[in-house]
Amino acid sequence: MAEALRSKPTSSPQPPSLERVLGAWDAAAIMISNMVGVGILTLPGIVALSVGSPGLALAAWALGGAVSLCGALVHAELGCRYPLAGGDYVFLKRAFGAPAAFLSGWTSFIVGFPGAIAASAMAAASALLDAAALPHALSLELALALGILLGLSLLHSAGLRPGKRVQNALVAAKLAIVVALVAGSWILVEPTAPPAEAAPPPAGPPLAVAGLIVLFAYSGWNAAAYVAGEVRAPRRDLPRALIGGVLAVTALYLAVNLAYFRVVPFAEMDRSINIGGEVARHAFGAAGGRVLSLALALVFVGGASAMVITGPRIYFAMARDELFPQALAAVGAASRAPVRAIWLQTLWSALILVAGTALTPEGRGVAGTFETVVSWTGFAILPFAALTASSVFVLRRRDREHGWRPSFPAPGYPWTAAAFVAAALLVEAAFIAVSAGDPKERWNLLIGSILVLSGVPAYALWAWWGRRSSRPA
Repeated sequence: MAEALRSKPTSSPQPPSLERVLGAWDAAAIMISNMVGVGILTLPGIVALSVGSPGLALAAWALGGAVSLCGALVHAELGCRYPLAGGDYVFLKRAFGAPAAFLSGWTSFIVGFPGAIAASAMAAASALLDAAALPHALSLELALALGILLGLSLLHSAGLRPGKRVQNALVAAKLAIVVALVAGSWILVEPTAPPAEAAPPPAGPPLAVAGLIVLFAYSGWNAAAYVAGEVRAPRRDLPRALIGGVLAVTALYLAVNLAYFRVVPFAEMDRSINIGGEVARHAFGAAGGRVLSLALALVFVGGASAMVITGPRIYFAMARDELFPQALAAVGAASRAPVRAIWLQTLWSALILVAGTALTPEGRGVAGTFETVVSWTGFAILPFAALTASSVFVLRRRDREHGWRPSFPAPGYPWTAAAFVAAALLVEAAFIAVSAGDPKERWNLLIGSILVLSGVPAYALWAWWGRRSSRPA
């Protein structure tokens, strides 16, 4: 009897894995939080002045939405094919192999997500001080920013079930404030007289700047794909989230721009870059500034929250594929979240916050410091996005060789994929051309290139260590 008990096979418990708890709206809320940022409240004036007229500015925002929609259609096909955590990293690894995927994930980790989270947390802290009419001090802003970062990390370490409820509430509040801003401009404000004659559209760098700003404002449209491993019915809900989210944000951006052009005279936009503040003051009087500050705080907290969710899914996927420390592939038994990956990102974001504040001279705000940190790798977003969209061509060819068909074929293929790739590369070329004429931007471009290319020796070192570890003793 004892021998039988000893010889009876035992099944070891399976380690916990990510849990599919997100619906279409939950995934869309994460994506919308990534997309709707301070840019739409501050940058439309720059776009309008760059292209020369409100009509061309609206066309630029509509075109940006169309380009983002092409990318969303491609990502919907890729996400339905590989409904796993990690988004672009997963697609690049399947199409082009581990080196390209690692470089994308490395860029996201080294500064992409942590840098953007640090910037968002600090900007949220500054906006909260404005809303409360409290004096600004670097130490107070840093403490508030670290508190926001800590609170969001604790929330999302507890799992997506509680996290998605807070995320959805943040998105709903943010959208409600932006909609109130638009409605107030139409109901409470008399329209300004249109300019007698629109300025002729400029050529060269101003148009390049407009294109960069618009696509920057739409960045984040692929965020739903990063949490595909936690969407309940990815082949049904992921396309709804990606396509519906882009369409909703495009409509919102066009409505906001129409509100701006109705309230702020075109000739005065060069003197009022913070157009959201102008609309708030026109519509709501003296309280408008505080309303906008509260809106900005919600925008930044919601954006940081979404990135605290999405970024660690990349590191989790890399660790699962043994391209990052395997400890990061651990999932909390109760939370079913990649807790270690979340806290590694939090630690790195906190270090960026502290370092950025320490390097900021007294008397200057910190926003410029963190915008510089983000811009170091901002130029890398578009090439990786173009490469990811190109992966659909590789995977479709493999499908034909094996007689497979995608469960969700991207509508308009191959033209939608080709249009996105062409637009991304064109804007990237314009970005490099504009940066070449500005010494500060050339420096940022150099630093960004070094940070991205540091992934090459990092991958070589990781591959060497993996081969060494796998050798028999």
